[in-house]
Amino acid sequence: MISRRTFLKATYGSLFGITSLGGYSCLLEPRWVEINTVTIGINSLPKQFEGMTIAQLSDIHHCKYVTREFIRKCIRKVNTLSPDIIVLTGDYVDNSDEFISPVVKELAELKAKEGIFAVLGNHDKNREFTSDALSQKGIHVLINNAIPVFRKKHCLFIAGIDDLWTGRIDLEATLKGMDDNPRILLSHNPDIIKAVSQEQADVDFIIAGHTHGGQVCLPFYGSPFTASTFCIRYASGLFQEGKTVMYVNKGIGISGLPVRFFARPEITLFTLTNKEIPLQGQLT
Repeated sequence: MISRRTFLKATYGSLFGITSLGGYSCLLEPRWVEINTVTIGINSLPKQFEGMTIAQLSDIHHCKYVTREFIRKCIRKVNTLSPDIIVLTGDYVDNSDEFISPVVKELAELKAKEGIFAVLGNHDKNREFTSDALSQKGIHVLINNAIPVFRKKHCLFIAGIDDLWTGRIDLEATLKGMDDNPRILLSHNPDIIKAVSQEQADVDFIIAGHTHGGQVCLPFYGSPFTASTFCIRYASGLFQEGKTVMYVNKGIGISGLPVRFFARPEITLFTLTNKEIPLQGQLT
């Protein structure tokens, strides 16, 4: 038997803990953005591109829970990094058309020295309207195609694949005509790495999002669910299949439940090098 006082202490303590966790996961962590810097080794990288920086912003999911003010703060953080290139890897809204124009107006404030490139995600239901709105702001929307980025006479390609779930992917068309130049592939869904591997496609680096890092991760367990055919295998971070390296960004928005827990919103800054770097040594 326990005393009434002990019982009440335990009850109030549990309620306080639950309330604190709820407040943290609903109010604090979804706005606590981390900036990760990652060095990516590409063997065929011309010396002219040594040290090139690429900032990634993903899975904004503009909705009533992910406000324009928060998006604006994230865009300012990206701009302070002064990247050479910015890549956007899909899911600009959380299915609703009414948020497309506002989020695109915010994205128009992004600044990159050598261009901004984007792909669409599975939540971008109004694909044509989203693509047109981004394009009108000078953002290159890539759907199974690629654009060369030149420095002097040398180039690398920024390619973009259609969404794996809601689009029609065509790796052959996407990578056509690149010769031996370095290839960076933007994909909303990280599961594309399996198609790249199976088709033996020549891709140096894949930049993806979609998973939100699981969005809710339990201590000592990880995420109970990730929107991927491969469960939590490609939840977030660096991976390698053959010679292809992939990074999966946790995104800045939320979908489904308006919470994040041990999966902080993320902006990533990549630095390219032609030096060989072990996979475990690429995070800096």
